[in-house]
Amino acid sequence: MSIELNDAEELRNIDLAARVEIARKVGRILARSPGEGDSKDAVDLARLLVEDVSVSVREALSRELKSCSFLPKDIVVHLAKDIDQISMPFLVASEAVDDAFLEEIVRDCSGGAQEAIAQRRGLSEAVSYAISDIGSQEAVTALVGNDTVTLSERSCNRVVDRFPEERSLMEMLAARADLPAAVVERIIFKVSKRYGEYLSEKFGLATDYASYLVSMANRQVFSRTLEMAPLSEIENYLTQLHAMQGLTSDVLLNYLQNNNVRLFTMALTVLLGRPYDVMEMVLDKGDKKLVARLLESAGFSKSVIGVLLIAYERLLVG
Repeated sequence: MSIELNDAEELRNIDLAARVEIARKVGRILARSPGEGDSKDAVDLARLLVEDVSVSVREALSRELKSCSFLPKDIVVHLAKDIDQISMPFLVASEAVDDAFLEEIVRDCSGGAQEAIAQRRGLSEAVSYAISDIGSQEAVTALVGNDTVTLSERSCNRVVDRFPEERSLMEMLAARADLPAAVVERIIFKVSKRYGEYLSEKFGLATDYASYLVSMANRQVFSRTLEMAPLSEIENYLTQLHAMQGLTSDVLLNYLQNNNVRLFTMALTVLLGRPYDVMEMVLDKGDKKLVARLLESAGFSKSVIGVLLIAYERLLVG
């Protein structure tokens, strides 16, 4: 490196324009492959530049260092914890930060830094969850809108827990292709809660009745959404529902009444512990007596079976 500076005092005596140019040059040197002869001098100088009083100097350095694949931890910390103008572009693109450090920044730094990290490509599950868990609303919105990130079920649930009244955020979450089916139901109920209040106020409906209307709409919307999910996801959801004693005759009747054939088939699969393709073949035959025996094996009473068979017959006719 042609510029030789030994301490911060010497750097301060150089005018601003020259310091900005030095920052650019240092950044370009460090962005090259490590191990080149002048990289050590560049690192030493970068340690001075990250503490420069001028924002434009630090900004010039961070802009060049975004493409650097390796940086000493102390330099990364300085840039990541600087003002948003400097830290955000660096955190969005830098390859020199690992998942552990990103999670640390999310939990310790400003909303601006969190928002920048939320925009990174291919965030790990741990970092995504940290943003969902404690990130600002702006950061969480950026995360939900980042289609290069796979959001886990626990991250989605945390977002719903923290921002249940933020309808636009719930709608963004619902639009994601990787949204787990079990979370869809929660979002529908969260968003639709307002409609129940609206019905009660506008039409003078009793609160219980308004809630009933909303819950019926919710159930139909959720069933349509779940019907389109992969079979593995449907099975996972219904297995969990069954474990909570929630896979009732009302649920099966709802599936039949709304033409949710896959859901009804998988519900019997879960209740009886038999293969899905076997249940599918049985139901395709349209044999009411055979279906009645299956429902009886699932533990339903004769009166309930009668109601379910009527709905099943209507489904076949339709």
